[in-house]
Amino acid sequence: MLNNFKKIAAIACVTVAVGAASLPSLVSAQTSMPNRMENRKPRGEGAWKNLNLTEAQKTQMKSIRESAKTRREAVLTAEQRAVIAQARQSGDRKGVKNSLNLTEAQKQQMKAIMQDTKTQIENVLTPEQKQQIAKFREERGSRRGGM
Repeated sequence: MLNNFKKIAAIACVTVAVGAASLPSLVSAQTSMPNRMENRKPRGEGAWKNLNLTEAQKTQMKSIRESAKTRREAVLTAEQRAVIAQARQSGDRKGVKNSLNLTEAQKQQMKAIMQDTKTQIENVLTPEQKQQIAKFREERGSRRGGM
C-alpha cells in the first residue's frame, strides 16, 4: 500500500514538474501571437492599392465611407454604439455583429446603407478599376470556399 502511494506521489510530482516547465513556453506563445488587428492591412492596401486611385477618387471614397459610418451609427442605439466602441478599443471585433441584437428594421437599414455605399464607391471607379475589383472579389470568394 505504501509502495503504491509512493508511485502515485512520484507520478504526481513528475506531472507537476513537466507542467511547470512547459508553462513559460505556453505563456510566451500566447503573448507572441499577433492580434488580429495587427495583421490587418491598413486601409488602402490590398486590392484597393492596386487600383491606382487618383487623389480625387481617394478623397471621394473617404467622404463616402465617413458618410456611411455616420449613417450606420444613426441607426444604432446608444447601447449598441457602446458595444462597438468597446470592441474597437479591445481589438476584438469577432462576434460584435451578433452581440448588437439588431432589430429587423435596423438590419434592413444597415443593408440599405451598405448597398448604397457600394453603389456610390463603384460610381467613383473607372470601368477598368471596376473590373479589377470584380476579379478580386471573385478570387476572394473562391479562397473562402465560394462565399
